[in-house]
Amino acid sequence: MSNFAILRIEKRKLGSVTHICNHHERLKEKYKSNEDIDPERTHLNYHLVKPDGMYRPKVLERIDEVGAKRRKDSVVMQDVLITATPEWIDAMSYPEQVEYFNHAFDFIKERYGKENIISAVVHMDEAHPHMHLVFVPITPDGKLSSKTLMGGPKGMEKLQDDFHDHMVRKYPDLTRGISKKITKRRHVSSQMYKQAASLLKHYEEIRGAINDIGMVGNAKAKENAVELLGRYAHNLANVESMLKSTEDYIKVLESRVSQDERIIAGRDHKIDEVSASLFEEQCKVNELEHILRKFQKLWDKVPEDVKDNLLRDSKQRERGAR
Repeated sequence: MSNFAILRIEKRKLGSVTHICNHHERLKEKYKSNEDIDPERTHLNYHLVKPDGMYRPKVLERIDEVGAKRRKDSVVMQDVLITATPEWIDAMSYPEQVEYFNHAFDFIKERYGKENIISAVVHMDEAHPHMHLVFVPITPDGKLSSKTLMGGPKGMEKLQDDFHDHMVRKYPDLTRGISKKITKRRHVSSQMYKQAASLLKHYEEIRGAINDIGMVGNAKAKENAVELLGRYAHNLANVESMLKSTEDYIKVLESRVSQDERIIAGRDHKIDEVSASLFEEQCKVNELEHILRKFQKLWDKVPEDVKDNLLRDSKQRERGAR
């Protein structure tokens, strides 16, 4: 079974800060919305950074302290959750758990500055130990900018990579999880797979039509071929752009697979769930690339003037169908 160091981070605007504070700092009398919280164990919770007041005034104080500008809709706080695979962290002794969270805290402190951290509290009163850490997104040049500091999707991807690198230095049995880019957001849309599958069903028919277009002295066969090919002209014309998306996605997958191959090599070649998912996804996309290349070769055989006519007729049919 794979073990993961887990870091999740969310943007918070000023309106939600008090609610977050009440939860993290256990200021509510009851927690009906979270049955996992055991009030009899809340005394076991501890701080690495203890706030000397409510989050909202402390956040505003930090922003004023650096002289940053704040809009009404500004992100004023980053809300971080740090934990690990439940079975793995639950198996640790209490001192080992403390050491784990201290090590994770050092990563956030060094990356975003201890002066910007409002609170870091470890919850021991729920099903599994975890740390909530909140900080004000102040850039090195003193601006309030979550977008600049976090760097968008690419920045978040790098954050996860860097966090894993930091944690694995102390805990070498941790595995890097598949990024959201791969598991949640498809670089290759389901529509692309459908278009490729549709073309593949008619491969022999399309190939025969393209060969007939090049025939000399058989006008009827050529006319029939052009008519048939017109049904698929739109999808064929999109093959090049589809292939570009597929190639880009394969590069992402290959970089991830390369990382996991190093892990597999150190585990007697036992492929864990993460690596298996990566290999399965790469095989699927490689097959798509193979199909698209077949059709690109066919489309390249069609004379440019015929392509232009086919695409023009295809657009006219689309407009007429609306």
